[in-house]
Amino acid sequence: MTEARNRTATPAAGLNGDWLTKDRLHNLLNVRKPAEGEVASSVYLKPGDTAESSEWRERLARLGKTPEDSGSGLVGFRAGGRALVIAPPFPITVSNRFDTWDEGPLWTLLDAERTFGVVLVRLGRYSVAVYRGGDLVTSKTDSRYVKGKHHAGGTSQLRYTRVREGQMRRLYVKVCETIRAQFEPVASELDHVVLGGEKFTLNGFLKVCPRLDEYKNITLKRRLNIRDPKRDTLDDLGETLYESRVWVLDW
Repeated sequence: MTEARNRTATPAAGLNGDWLTKDRLHNLLNVRKPAEGEVASSVYLKPGDTAESSEWRERLARLGKTPEDSGSGLVGFRAGGRALVIAPPFPITVSNRFDTWDEGPLWTLLDAERTFGVVLVRLGRYSVAVYRGGDLVTSKTDSRYVKGKHHAGGTSQLRYTRVREGQMRRLYVKVCETIRAQFEPVASELDHVVLGGEKFTLNGFLKVCPRLDEYKNITLKRRLNIRDPKRDTLDDLGETLYESRVWVLDW
């Protein structure tokens, strides 16, 4: 390992913030495990915590703020001259450090069966669903017509904008009603609420749906980038809920 690599801890080729399913993550960890005699360590950081180890703190800092943006904390594994940094899908509850490669707490986190409420919103379409583990339990998908943007000026544009805003509000109200219908029967069982869809539409929706305030303590920071909230999309979403984001570093 060159001195330059040791100084910069640059991301290694292959993975730079990719999202991996549980199976792909498991395979990656098997490949990256330390060989006999290699220096190894592990670090688990709950959201907001900083690594006590100066070496881990330095490596994590060089990745920037992106890994921390998950809001779920971080996991790090070092094997010799390489390290993995993992942003898990669910919050880490206890910070810890080990002088070994210790995957135990990570798989305890990922293997626990959880109940999710999922809300996906884009202009004109939405889906609200409940999952247990990766299995879809119940869902409602519907569409509401919303006009596209209008670029003409004057009174015509103002009138068009008012009509469009009214259509958007009716969409938001319908989604909010659907959240009540889907989530209320299982409210006490929900471990997490996950939001997704198109950012602008989702942000507008969050401003006018007080129903989601009831679930703010269990709403994950992660947002799912779903192009089209439809029934077929929901069938494949269960696996996505358990995806972790992974970076590979030269130590």
